[in-house]
Amino acid sequence: MTSAKNQGFTLVELLVVIGILGILAAALFPAISNAVMQANMTAVGTRGRDIYVAITGANTEREPLGLGNVWPKTKAPSGASTAGGEVDIADMAFQSAETYFQYLYDGTKVGQTDWSPYVAGFDYGKLAGAGVASQPGGSSTLSKDYVMWSIAANVRDEMEDIIPILVTRNVNCNQLATTYKGTSATKVELGKVFSTPFSNKAFVMIRKGGAIFKARDKYSNLKIIYQGQQFDLAPAASAGSDMDKFQYLIPGGTAQPSGT
Repeated sequence: MTSAKNQGFTLVELLVVIGILGILAAALFPAISNAVMQANMTAVGTRGRDIYVAITGANTEREPLGLGNVWPKTKAPSGASTAGGEVDIADMAFQSAETYFQYLYDGTKVGQTDWSPYVAGFDYGKLAGAGVASQPGGSSTLSKDYVMWSIAANVRDEMEDIIPILVTRNVNCNQLATTYKGTSATKVELGKVFSTPFSNKAFVMIRKGGAIFKARDKYSNLKIIYQGQQFDLAPAASAGSDMDKFQYLIPGGTAQPSGT
């Protein structure tokens, strides 16, 4: 009677198997990375769209009440009511994205009986994702570290729907445009100030018309962002001299678009 010997892999065979697995992993990594990036971009776009819907819904609710819109301003309107009681958001000036979003959410009063946000369907969770952490509980002051969006300030109804209103903070908003002639394809920097979300690999925008625009870095140029449409965002004289110039509130400050 003979007994069979258990034979395992030899060292050479193991090295061959490991090498094959390594090659397969390297081949699959770009596809996996691309799928993860696309999923994150979709999630971020959905959150931005939720913010847009919350703000435009509040504006619709306030209009028949004779109240101004809740888009942020960098200069308080002439005749703004600031005496007595809490100042309405339409009469306030903001100088950073985090101060605006905190006021929009009434963040200093969360958990209190008099907490009353200006919009429905918005919370700090809409400001996080794709590497940007959520605001920790227990803090009444919103930090710029937990805000992934830059938001347009001094928005007017007559502005073109193509204009980006919400922009992921990795986009250099200084290189966006207030006047565009439809031809420049100047590249817009990504990931220069903020490495998250998406670093220099991708970006997401929500346009004034409500459309979600998400793209890889190779498409971060003015011609694609504005789809070749011409515009001039300088306020007309009839719009009122107290309207400040169009700009973006970014986490930690403001950015003045200068691209053309």
